[in-house]
Amino acid sequence: MLPDGFYWAPRCHLSKVDDGLFLDREPVAFLIDKVDGRSWFASLDVHRGMDYPLRIRHCTSFEAGRRGCALWAARHEERLRREVAAKIAARPSNRWAASSTRAFTGARVD
Repeated sequence: MLPDGFYWAPRCHLSKVDDGLFLDREPVAFLIDKVDGRSWFASLDVHRGMDYPLRIRHCTSFEAGRRGCALWAARHEERLRREVAAKIAARPSNRWAASSTRAFTGARVD
């Protein structure tokens, strides 16, 4: 039901269930249980960051939330792939890793 490349996994180390929807290791949506312990809500477009408005959808159950997120991902697949790829491309490179390798070999660090 999920498009290729999308997968469910725990969204953080405290999660006991696969409550995060990921694409290329980047979260695009996740589920959170409400305080009542019986219902859930989905947060969508979480890859966009805090500069964008929250997109929250109430869910009747965990399973219903997962189905809804999967349908949402299928509808917005092209946009999600484009935005996640742009976010990954905009990340700074890990120059420190290359610098530490050069330091051990005696190569010059620029």
